[in-house]
Amino acid sequence: MKMGVNMPHGNKVIPTDVSGFGEPLLSLLEIRNDGESELKKMTRDEFIESLGECRLPLRDLRMLLKTVDSSGRSKFPALLPRPSSKCYIFEMEHIKLVCFSDRCFIFNPEENATQKFISEVNEQFKTGENELRNGNHSDSSMRMLYLDSYISNVRDQDFEHVILESALENVVHKFRRHLRIKKPALEMLLQQIEQDPETHGLKRLLAVKKSLLEFEQRVEHVVKVVQHLLADNEDLIDLYLTKPERTVEQHEEIKLLFEAYAADLDEIETETKIFNDMIEDTDQFISAHLDSVRNEIIKLSLFIEIGALVMASGAVVSGIFGMNLNNKIEEHSYGFLVVCLGILLMMFCFFAGFYQKYYKLRADTSSAHSFTLLKNFFTYVDDLEYYVFNKKTLSAKEFKDAVEKITKLKISDRESEYLFTMFDANRDGFIDIEGELNIRTTNYRV
Repeated sequence: MKMGVNMPHGNKVIPTDVSGFGEPLLSLLEIRNDGESELKKMTRDEFIESLGECRLPLRDLRMLLKTVDSSGRSKFPALLPRPSSKCYIFEMEHIKLVCFSDRCFIFNPEENATQKFISEVNEQFKTGENELRNGNHSDSSMRMLYLDSYISNVRDQDFEHVILESALENVVHKFRRHLRIKKPALEMLLQQIEQDPETHGLKRLLAVKKSLLEFEQRVEHVVKVVQHLLADNEDLIDLYLTKPERTVEQHEEIKLLFEAYAADLDEIETETKIFNDMIEDTDQFISAHLDSVRNEIIKLSLFIEIGALVMASGAVVSGIFGMNLNNKIEEHSYGFLVVCLGILLMMFCFFAGFYQKYYKLRADTSSAHSFTLLKNFFTYVDDLEYYVFNKKTLSAKEFKDAVEKITKLKISDRESEYLFTMFDANRDGFIDIEGELNIRTTNYRV
């Protein structure tokens, strides 16, 4: 086995994971079923030789070694049972391992996230060994009862299932911690944006939304892996390495394990969707707020333009009288006053006319009413047969009465005519119940 050498670089000593021939070394931790562990560094060829008779297929080796070379979490999680090699490959998030019935190889053990997983696995084996060695079960407290149950569960489980459950627990715990850390920051950001919807806040919110979508995709990938295993009984059986001789139905333990973590992942996925909904609601609130501000600015601009037009009309009349032309009005004692009052009256009439038109447009909700009418009509259109079951044809008035009963809305003649023409295919002024509405009347009796 070749260990890494330290190469001088300036005033620093940089450890390098390469062999004497310049070949990169794999860093892995071997954990055996007796709880003992050993840190190893070996070349790829030495790793393949260490597998012995349990040789992995070439495609699995290529995939595994490729992901090991790339540090960080896995983009495409996988849990691949390999019964021919008497092992399974686990690759989710930061955990990459190959587990056999008596040992497990964990790759990249120097990473912080992987070290936490390794410490949890070692803690499980150490807890069981210490309690078995001490044999002290006199304490009947709830803590000891829980500890006894936990130790018994670990002792009864096969080695490969202990590793699998620890890995899934670590991944799920990492997802939960991610949401727990992000939640208060997200809530504070949303509150700040609602109080002061500035561009910088919206950019921050967009960044958080993108990160949440990326996290949701990570969770979905893991959920797909778990659901795929739950749907395939043969894969569940192949995860029994210590006792592989069993029928297709004898996989209750491992199935319950995956169902439990599938429920946890569904809960995490639901919480993520709730966060996305909160961001979407804030986006809609900001959009509505900005639309309202924009409308107020347009309204202000409109009144300014109307005022300019009114003032311009008065200026035109004033300009005409300022041309020093003789029109006998300037000789009248009240001529100046009459002209001024006339100009003011004309300007007021212009302003009143524009304001009346603006108020009429603002109060016009016919389009919204039409939208509600069409939505309600096509939502409850199947109820139409209960109002026309004893008729062969419908006139325009009868159709309007039926629509008002269905939608519980008062509709105008124009809206009724529009709906009527949608069904009156032959344009004869009557709707054939069976031919045009496709409603059979023979099944109903008065």
